[in-house]
Parts: sequence; structure tokens; C-alpha cells
Amino acid sequence: MTVAEAPSRAAPATTKAPRRGFRPDIEGLRAVAVLSVLLYHAGLPVHAGFVGVDIFFVISGFLITGLLVTELDRTGTISWTRFLGRRIRRLLPAAVLVLVVTAFFSWLVVPGLRLRSVGHDVIGAATYVVNWVLAGREVDYLASDARPSPVQHFWSLSVEEQFYVVWPLLLVALAFVLRRLGRTPDRRTVAAVLGALVGASFLWSLWFSHSSPAASFFVTTTRVWELGVGALLAVWLTGRERPQRPSNASVALGWAGLVALVVVVLRMPTDVEWPSAWALLPTVPTALVLWSGWHGSPRGPVRLLGTRPMVWVGGLSYSIYLWHWPVLVLGDWSAEWLTGSPLPGWGKVALAAASVWPAWVSWRFVEQPLHHGPWLRTRPRGLLAAGLALSAVGVLAALPLLQVRTPFVTEPPGGRMPADAALGAGTVVPGVPVAPAGDPGWVVPDPLRAGEDRPDADVDRCQVDHDATEPVACTFGARQGATTVALVGDSKAMQWLPALQARATQEGWRIVTYGKSACAFADAPASVAGAAYPECDAWNAAVVRALAADRPDVVLTSGVARGAWDGEAANADRLAAGYARRWSALAAAGSPVVVLGDSPLSPDDLDVCAARHPRDLDACTFPVAPGVAGSGLPVQQAAAAEAGEGVRLLDLTERICPGGRCPVVIGHVAVHRPGDHVTATYARTLSPVLAGAVTSALAARPAR
Repeated sequence: MTVAEAPSRAAPATTKAPRRGFRPDIEGLRAVAVLSVLLYHAGLPVHAGFVGVDIFFVISGFLITGLLVTELDRTGTISWTRFLGRRIRRLLPAAVLVLVVTAFFSWLVVPGLRLRSVGHDVIGAATYVVNWVLAGREVDYLASDARPSPVQHFWSLSVEEQFYVVWPLLLVALAFVLRRLGRTPDRRTVAAVLGALVGASFLWSLWFSHSSPAASFFVTTTRVWELGVGALLAVWLTGRERPQRPSNASVALGWAGLVALVVVVLRMPTDVEWPSAWALLPTVPTALVLWSGWHGSPRGPVRLLGTRPMVWVGGLSYSIYLWHWPVLVLGDWSAEWLTGSPLPGWGKVALAAASVWPAWVSWRFVEQPLHHGPWLRTRPRGLLAAGLALSAVGVLAALPLLQVRTPFVTEPPGGRMPADAALGAGTVVPGVPVAPAGDPGWVVPDPLRAGEDRPDADVDRCQVDHDATEPVACTFGARQGATTVALVGDSKAMQWLPALQARATQEGWRIVTYGKSACAFADAPASVAGAAYPECDAWNAAVVRALAADRPDVVLTSGVARGAWDGEAANADRLAAGYARRWSALAAAGSPVVVLGDSPLSPDDLDVCAARHPRDLDACTFPVAPGVAGSGLPVQQAAAAEAGEGVRLLDLTERICPGGRCPVVIGHVAVHRPGDHVTATYARTLSPVLAGAVTSALAARPAR
């Protein structure tokens, strides 16, 4: 989201781009950007509306750098305090108002411990580092169930503010160095420094967008080059005389840029790494429109962008951007709270349209009076102090959200924990529904923090990520044990490690894990997210070599995959055949295979249900049939039927969802954690079942 030092107001309509001062084409370009984002977030068929943020970045880099270079040319340096003071007047009051209102309404409608996450985000937004907070959460395994934060859109403001802090300081340092060398700061030197910064950021964006696609969307380092595109244009144009008669080429290129932006917003594919080089598609056309508008031809894009509606929306763009997202997110939470159902599609459209009203009120009574009024205008240090105070207000608004407590007790009366046999799966009789939980009195782990109850193989990062091709072998249990048990597969295999660990020392089992995210351990081309997964194929080959070098006595495996890549799509039959070949080969080599049936898919918002029904957890029970149908179990069953001797399928569905229903709590143990897994505690209570399967496989293996 961008701001301009030039007046940002709902200016009168015009068809001309004046040569000085207010540029209606820029306001109209802002309108294109904010409408793209608004319609995209409302769920309308604007496929790549998120590129509105990239448009804002270019505009911001252009306007801000133009101001800085002009000051540098005029004075030989830059007043950093005055510059930041202007940013504070323009940005902070409205932003803090949104944060305070968002924190208040979040307290009313966001359930359970998710309020703490909102509180952390509000603090990050108030201190302009929320983009890094979100980037860390995107690569956090615990975040698989995270709903959008109501202040998630502040990430782009954080990127810009970090740019606003660092870029002027670099120019100040450059001017100082040049003066010490007896030279006057000039635009050519500024362009060279800026070009190096843009080039480094672009190259980093290419690499990081591929290696960490989720985090790369938010981090500043992958976005600086986009602001730099506008900044380089400003350095080139600032101080130049505009042509008296704009060329036809400038008009044509301006229209071409605007048309390209519309096509990108409406038609660009979204299943791509971003920003990467794909972000050139919105940034270069935006620069063309800005360049064309600088020439001042009334025949250029200003003919459309400078119309009254576009200028009006552009003048409100900052406020619309600030308000629309919390209105949508908290509206969704409110609908679920009031009706028990998520917001319907038409409701999102209605809320997106309604968000224009608080945006106008904020613009009219907060943003404009403080931006254009006398408020500390001549006291830059006072403005800096006021900015810190306003940020502190945002932080203080978040503090009550961090203090929310869970309604669940995680210790039995007296504090003495029963034996595993009297907990969780130890209380289940297959085929017989468990007694209604209602209010279990106490439960472990806390259902609101079940995502933290993970196996050691995950906590210790033994499970490699999407891009890794080399396996990591982690050893647990009796490290010098005479019997080696290999646990291989994705996170749905690693979830059963606690069950093996509970018996490993007693049985003398040395447990070796090989885990990779979303990777099926099969002799078939892997698929993920509707595409080929060659990294998984390479990992598979490496694991097979590792198992041949350190032959296990038994192999346990599982996975959530439902298809193998057939060149066009994920194919279930091909995966089943690949599973059967892999398992049969291991069994033939002397390592019998126990296939741990994939656990049923579970709703990711079980913690929300538990927070709203802490004394009636039966309200959160879900049916088993769709959970099994959406899991990897049907493919595993087909593969096991093909595999033959030495391969056994252990279907644990009746131990997780007895009697066809899947409770949130069984025997005082929370069963499910986000991402369709079982909790480590519940897995441990299944130890007798898994241990029996391993013992049977060991007893039936041929002599070596």
C-alpha cells in the first residue's frame, strides 16, 4: 500500500495531467491497485488481484524517491527526521485506529487461544515488522491450521515502512561519503547504488521464492526490488524537463501498460512462485503508466485514470486498504459465531463493499485532518515522539489479547496421571462408540494447543522439507538395540513415533526415521499440489539406498498421498501399484513392512469448536466416512491387497474413530492436532497396538 507526499484527496475530475503538483493518473492507478485487492479478497473472479500490492510498491518507490532525490539535489543531504515525520503524519494515525478497533472486535469474536496469535500480529503491525512475523508463521509447521490474521494485510505496509527507514539513511550515508571524497551527490551515483540494491533483491527473490515460497511472499528482501523499479524511474525523471509535446510513443506505451495490468489482474495464473520473476508482470507495466503520465499527454492513460470515480477511489485507497481486510476476516468470525456457519460468498462481497464506509469516515475525520492540519508540522522531533507514542497505543491495544486463558484443565485431580492403558486409545473397544465426553473434567494435551503436541521426529526437524532430496536419518529408542525398526514416510508416518518410543527401550528397538513433507514412499513418480514432485522421487531413491546400507529388521510406513504423477495429474491406481512394488521389494529383501493406515482427515478448526464448547465437546465430534475418504487409507488398502507376503496393513481407524464417529477427546486425551494428525499423546496410547504389529512382523520374517 502506497502513499504520496503530494496531496492525497478526492480531487475534482480532470482529463489532463498537470505538469506540476497533483497527478490524477497516479490516484487512478492507486484505484486500480486497491480495487484489484478488494475484489480479490471478496472472492470475485479476479484471479490475481493480489498484484495490486505490487502496483502500490512501484508507485510508492516512485513518489518517495522523487521527493528524496529532489531534496538531495537541492540541499546536498536529506533530513531523515523531517522525512519520517511526514510519513508518521500520513500513515500512522489511521493505521493505529484500525489496529485498536481490530483488537477490540477480535476480543469479541475470535475464540480461544487464537486471540494470542491476533495479539502478536497487532503488535507486529504496530511496530511495522508483521511481515516477518507472518513469514515465520508460514514456514512453521504449527501454522497449518492458521486462519488469516485480521491484520495480515499490514505486511505490505511493514515492507514499505522498512524501506522508508533504510533508503533515506542509505542516501544520507552516500551523500556523506561523497562529500568526504570531495564530490557532490548526483543522480548517476544514486542510480548506481539503487541499481545494485534492486539487482541484489531481484536475484534473491528468484532464489528464495523457489526455496521458501510461503515465506518469500512476505519478507522485505524479496520485495525491495519492486519499490526499486519505481525508485529508479524517479531517479531518471526527477529534474528533467518534460517534453512540450508528448510523443505518440509515450501515449501508446502508457495505454499498453494499463491494458497489461488489467490482463495480469484478471488472467495471470496464480499457481506460481511469487514474487520471483513473475512480479515483473505488474511492476513493469506500472512503471510504464507512471512514465507515460509524467509526459503529461491528456491522450494517455490519464484519460481513464483521471476520471472522477477513479480519483475518488484512489484518494481513499489507503483507508480502503486498511479497513477492508479486518472487516472481511472479523465478519467471517462473527458469522460463524452467530450462525455456526462460515460467511457465504455473497456475504464477503457485501462486507467488502461495506468496508468503504469506515474507510471514508477514517479518511475524512482522521487521515485528512492530521495529514494536512498543523499537527506538529514544524516539529519533526515531536512528530517522531508522537509516532512512537502512537505505535505504543497499538501495542497496548494488543496486550489484553495476549492474556486470554484456556478453559481446559490439563491435570487430573491430585496431579497423578493414570497409566497409558487407562488413557486415550487404551480405553477404546474397537467397534464400540466411546461414551460421550461432554465435559471431560481434564484433558491432555490442551485441545486449544494440540498443535504443539508433536512427535520428536518433527520437533527435532528430522523431517526434511519440500526442496530437500537427501534424507536425514534420526535415531530414537535403544540406540544400540539389536533390532532396527525403520519408520519411513511423510508427517503421517512420523506421527506414530511416540507409540514406538514407548516400547523401544523395553523391546531393545533401535528406531531410525526417514521423513519428508508430503512425500509418498513409493516406487512411482510423486505428485504434490497437482504437479510433479521430483524432489520426492530423488529422496525416495536415496532412502532406498540408505535402507540397503543399513538393513532394518522391519519397516513401518505411512502417508497421506492419494495419487502418483502420470504426466498430467495425480493417479490413484499408479500410486497403489508404486506402493505395492516398494513394499514387496523391501519384504523380499528381508525387511517385512507394516503399513500404518493413514489417520482420517480432521477439521483444522477443532480448537475453535473446543473453545466455543468447552463443556460440551461432543458438539465437535465429526463423522468418520468423509475423513477416511479424504485420507490416504483407500490407496493404501488397494496397494496392500497387491503387495503379497511380508506386507501387513494396520488400519487404526477404529482406534481413532470408534463406532463411526471421531471424538475430539477419548479417555481424557485430545485425539487430533492440526493438519489431520493425531497428537503425540494419543499416538503413545496406541503403543500396545503398534508394538504388537511390529512383534508379529519380526516373528514372521524369514531367517537371514
